[in-house]
Amino acid sequence: MNTRLTAITALLATLATTLPAEAAGFTPPKGCETFLTVQSRECSVSLLWRCDGGDDGPIWEANFSEGGLQSVVSYAANYQWLDAVYMWDSSREELVPPATDPIDLDTLIGTGIDTYDFIMRRSEPQGTRDVRMVGADQLTGRSVTIDGYDLEAVATELQILTEDGRVEYQSRGIQYLSHDLRLFFLGRETVTGTDGVAAEYDGTPVDIIRPGEPGFGTTVPLYDCNPQDAGFIPTAPMLRQEETSDDRI
Repeated sequence: MNTRLTAITALLATLATTLPAEAAGFTPPKGCETFLTVQSRECSVSLLWRCDGGDDGPIWEANFSEGGLQSVVSYAANYQWLDAVYMWDSSREELVPPATDPIDLDTLIGTGIDTYDFIMRRSEPQGTRDVRMVGADQLTGRSVTIDGYDLEAVATELQILTEDGRVEYQSRGIQYLSHDLRLFFLGRETVTGTDGVAAEYDGTPVDIIRPGEPGFGTTVPLYDCNPQDAGFIPTAPMLRQEETSDDRI
């Protein structure tokens, strides 16, 4: 494991054991600075930060629901998934380098499509195992404006395979890409588990908040948090998809 990935792993381990569940007044670790707050549908809010003042380094994201901190994840500047800790089931996923076909934002922007294929090591209370992530992101040519930001719709497909090749999880949907911010945002997705039952989720952003703007740094979600609409728990950047139907790859 390289030095940067080792540092990411150490920081995630520290966050997982030191952050309170409610994470009131959340502050990123020393040397890191929050640069964006995103209020989303289905009772979710995320804080994004980078460390050591580098705009080309890993991006960190803490996801909060009405019940508090749900996950802390990290991915490279080009969006290769690196590491994630999930509080709701005490699990963790770490990249096993090198990736066979890493996620690459520049390839997506330059060619219109980016495939990926890599291994994550999943640690759960019942044990540790490797899972294979395969899929593709494709530009659709469509765009939307959300909170003043022009976002391009990206059709996404993902399969998570067990070590023996079985499909454990699959999803299709649409993400939103901000070319100016070089960031992806959630949207609607259809997820199918091992039981074959499909479920739809909507993590579409509502407010994209920069430093100095009202609501920046909050960990309290604002939208769809009543008992009828709430219940979705963010599944980290590695499962971020949206809208299904016509934009399938």
